[in-house]
Amino acid sequence: MTKVSIIVPVYNVEKYLPRCLDSLVNQTLEDIEIIVVNDGSPDNSQKIINKYVKKYPNKVKSYIKENGGQGSARNLGIKEAKGEYIGFVDSDDFVELDMYEKLYNKAHQNKLDVVICGSYNVDEITGKKETEIDKIILNDQKKNAFFGRMAVWNKIYKRNLISDIKFRSKVWYEDLDFTIKVLSKVNSVDYVNEPLYNYLLREGSTMNNSNIERNLEIRLAFDEIKKMSKYRNIIEFLAVDHIYISAIVRVINASGSHKLKKEVIKKLIDYIYINFNNFKNNKYLSLLSRSRKIVYNLINLKQYWLIWLIFKMKG
Repeated sequence: MTKVSIIVPVYNVEKYLPRCLDSLVNQTLEDIEIIVVNDGSPDNSQKIINKYVKKYPNKVKSYIKENGGQGSARNLGIKEAKGEYIGFVDSDDFVELDMYEKLYNKAHQNKLDVVICGSYNVDEITGKKETEIDKIILNDQKKNAFFGRMAVWNKIYKRNLISDIKFRSKVWYEDLDFTIKVLSKVNSVDYVNEPLYNYLLREGSTMNNSNIERNLEIRLAFDEIKKMSKYRNIIEFLAVDHIYISAIVRVINASGSHKLKKEVIKKLIDYIYINFNNFKNNKYLSLLSRSRKIVYNLINLKQYWLIWLIFKMKG
C-alpha cells in the first residue's frame, strides 16, 4: 500500500507550482503518490503538471476538472487516493523534503489517526521565514489539537477515517469545519514539533483577498459544526477566535468601503451573539494570546480604528 497520498489542488499558480512539486517528488519518503487536481486553471499550470507526470510517472497523478474551488478539488483527490494516510499541500506552498517521512513514521509507529507538524510563514518578497508551532496547552492531545492551526496542510490523516468527510465547495474557510469534523471523529492525535511546511504569504492568496463580503462565509463553516454538543465550549471558543477576532480583523485591514466594512462587521458580531450568546463567559478565553486578548477587548468596545492603527504600525 502507498504510505501517503498527497493532494494538491491547482488554480492559477504557474509561478509557484514547480517549487511546490519539486518539494514533493523529492520527498525522502519514497512510497507516496502525488495527486494533482487541476481545478479548471486558465493559465499554464497543466503544462507544468504534464512535465512532472512524464518525469515521475509512478509518483505524480494528474486530474482535470471544471472549476469548483479548492474544496471540490480536494474532494476529488480524496476519492482517488490510495494511501494509508492523506496529506494536503496548497500549490503555492512547498514542504521540507523530510516532512512526510517524519509525519508518517510518527503515525505508523504509534498507530495514530492524525499527526500535526509546525510550519514556516514565508514572506514572498523577502523570503524571510517565521516559525509557527502549535502550543501544547492541554494534556489531552486530541482536545489540544482543536486550539491549534485550523489548516489541513500541516497534518496527515488516516485515509479510512476521512473518506466520508467532504470539503465545502466554492467558499472560503472550507478548512475550518473539515478539520473540526475530523478531530471530533478520530481517536488519537500527536505532534512532530518542528516546522516542516512552508506557507507562502502572498498578496493574491485567498486570505489576503480584499473581497470584504466573502469573510461572511465563515458563518457557513460554523453552521456545519455549531450543533456538535459534545464540543460546544470548544466550538464557542473557536467562533470567538476565528469570527469575532480573525475575520473582523481581516475586514478592518482590508481595502474598501468603510460603510461595507461596518455592515460586514455587524453581521459577524450579530452571528456570534445569536449563536453563542454566552461567549464572554467561555472558560477557554484565557487561552488567547496577550495580543489577541487586546484585540478581543477592543472589539468589545467597538474601537475598530484602534485595531486598524495597531496593525498598520506593525506592518
